[in-house]
Amino acid sequence: MLAISARIELAPENTVAYVAAAQKIIVPTHEEAGCLLYSIAVDINHSNVIWITEQWESESALIAHLSMPHIIEFLAFCGTVDITDMNVIKFDVSAAGPLELPES
Repeated sequence: MLAISARIELAPENTVAYVAAAQKIIVPTHEEAGCLLYSIAVDINHSNVIWITEQWESESALIAHLSMPHIIEFLAFCGTVDITDMNVIKFDVSAAGPLELPES
């Protein structure tokens, strides 16, 4: 499994347009083969920071996702807004399970 964590910082005046464009890619991405999780959220402390969390069954599923028409259109839109900082990390996950919280 692959996991992606992306932090995207936008010029404040671009945040509303970015969120509106991002909302359009959620449903079609969830329908893609190999998509285990796809979530986009606004940071509660910094309203111009967007977090994207993804989980994919395989590298090939992720590559296929990146070539989907809705993603190509979204990435083209991203070229029209002022992204002031971006950090995207891909994790290759060999095992995953629930977090067991310690007894208090």
